[in-house]
Amino acid sequence: MLDKPFFISLIALNFLQLLWLFAYKKILSFRETMLLSVILIVQIIVGWLIDDHFILLLLIPFFILQFLFPARKVNNWIIPALFLSFENAIVLLSWLVTLDFWDILLINHQISPETYSTYLKFFIFLQQFVFYLLLIFANYLNKRFKVTATLHLLPKKYRLLSVLLLFFLFTTIVLQQLSVLEGYPASYFYSTFMVICFTAFLSWNILLVVKQQNEQQYIAILNKKYEQDKEKIERSNEFRHDYKQLLIGLTSYLETNDTQQALGLLHTIIDYSNSLLTPNLYKTIAVINNPPIQGLLTSFLKRCSETDIQLKIQITEKLTNIDINIVDFIRCFSILLDNAYEAVQETDTKLIEVTITGDSRFVKVTVKNTYKEVKDISFHSFLQNNFSTKENHQGKGLHIFAKLIDKYKKASYQISKKEDYFIVSFSVPKLTKQ
Repeated sequence: MLDKPFFISLIALNFLQLLWLFAYKKILSFRETMLLSVILIVQIIVGWLIDDHFILLLLIPFFILQFLFPARKVNNWIIPALFLSFENAIVLLSWLVTLDFWDILLINHQISPETYSTYLKFFIFLQQFVFYLLLIFANYLNKRFKVTATLHLLPKKYRLLSVLLLFFLFTTIVLQQLSVLEGYPASYFYSTFMVICFTAFLSWNILLVVKQQNEQQYIAILNKKYEQDKEKIERSNEFRHDYKQLLIGLTSYLETNDTQQALGLLHTIIDYSNSLLTPNLYKTIAVINNPPIQGLLTSFLKRCSETDIQLKIQITEKLTNIDINIVDFIRCFSILLDNAYEAVQETDTKLIEVTITGDSRFVKVTVKNTYKEVKDISFHSFLQNNFSTKENHQGKGLHIFAKLIDKYKKASYQISKKEDYFIVSFSVPKLTKQ
């Protein structure tokens, strides 16, 4: 059989590969990935120094942190629980047809130690080959169905289901390891099969739930677009019917030099036709091909319309290839929208402008809003923790925003003011084409 240090090192190497080839940027940030990598490297080093299977217990803090990091971000337990089950399913499956199977044959004396040693390197290479094939397939499925980008739309936290999933995963992995050590192929194959099938079943059902949420959100946007277009058509028909009479009335006032009445009627015409000239913002938001960001803007648009805030949105980017964790992007964007919404409450002219543009390398998001100027306050003060110009406000928004952006080397942000506007923007890199 594989000696214990090499066995431990290979397991840790598999998890290290999963971190950087799958979890990084999709689920974990750079700092989180680095910290988890250090834990795995320590496991490898200690494993070579201490010849004991209990060294595998060092993986416990690795799994705990790997669960806590995404759970804290998305406030949802099912995503980290499912990821732990998913990565263990990949590792188990890659070992199933390679090294574990080879060990079981040796323990049951179906092959000689000499044969085992002769072909061991081949099976180590085969395990890595199968493992990489599974990773490539997992990344393809993630890109095809946008799993990690849309899991955050799950409507519930699923804590009980997450606990049951983790308990089931722990039990079956322990059974699987005992089966390998004792050479029981039946229980080994059964436990491995259960982990893989249960993970696949749960993943598929959650994917269907997320897909349904996406479709419901898209249908809601289409309904809003339809209602706006229908209202515009009705107003347009009414306006077209009355347009001639309004022009006759305006002409009469001008012929009698009654400029005051003429101006009053002209302003009435402008106000009446204003809704016809207002762009359909739901149609603008539909340009985005990223459901979580689309949902965020749709909710914000509804919030502004209910409080009579004038909102302007300009979007030229679909936001499908941003090189930043989607949760961090949404948190940054949400902070800027919330700050703008609160700031315009204190002004007479309630106006917010949101712009999402980009080039071949970067995407830039800008939120511009009217605000009540407070003199003798520097921009640096806005980024300080617990600083706020609003009463009874925690003042953590822009401080958290700056910390999130600083996590990414190529990302940047700017804060400025121009005339009566407060402007905050941030730029994030696009994914480079391989």
